[in-house]
Amino acid sequence: MAQSSRRFFLRNRTHHEHTELDQLIGPLTSEPAYRRYLKSLAAFRIGAEQAMSTVRWPESLSGWAPVSLSVMMQADLLDLQETHRPMPAFPPPASLPALLGVLYVLEGSSLGARFLARQVSALGYTQDFGARHLAIQTASPDNWQHFLRLLESAPEWDADVAAGAAHSLFRYAIDAVRHTDRLTETSHG
Repeated sequence: MAQSSRRFFLRNRTHHEHTELDQLIGPLTSEPAYRRYLKSLAAFRIGAEQAMSTVRWPESLSGWAPVSLSVMMQADLLDLQETHRPMPAFPPPASLPALLGVLYVLEGSSLGARFLARQVSALGYTQDFGARHLAIQTASPDNWQHFLRLLESAPEWDADVAAGAAHSLFRYAIDAVRHTDRLTETSHG
């Protein structure tokens, strides 16, 4: 498959936010680090998936759906006897280009999930306990490739709108980590 020019455009336009999020999360090599990640990601992902649930699905994306993690993340939180604090609502994408930008971020997270799954398995978290959401993300590698084909062939494309939506969702994820950190500091301070 030829490389998607839209994919690489979005990757380049969101590189700074993606790097900031990765650095903010850091390696998941300790139980506290994983718990922080899980609470943060649950707040982000549940808010984003709620926004997506209100979107009228376009015909050009029929036959394909993003991987939903909310239910498995809640099960993982329950395993660890943790909770997440909801984030303010994320605005649903208002156009196909904005939807594609949001989906780029949500589906793209599956690329890093394999690496994270290996890190947390060393802590004892698996597809059966504490890391179900990572197992779901890594179970369908073809979903990302299917999305990339849809991204490239989408009949309606506005690069700036798509990049703006992807940027906004990355900022929402960064805010979720900071939100979790503030709540943790408040409860320990």
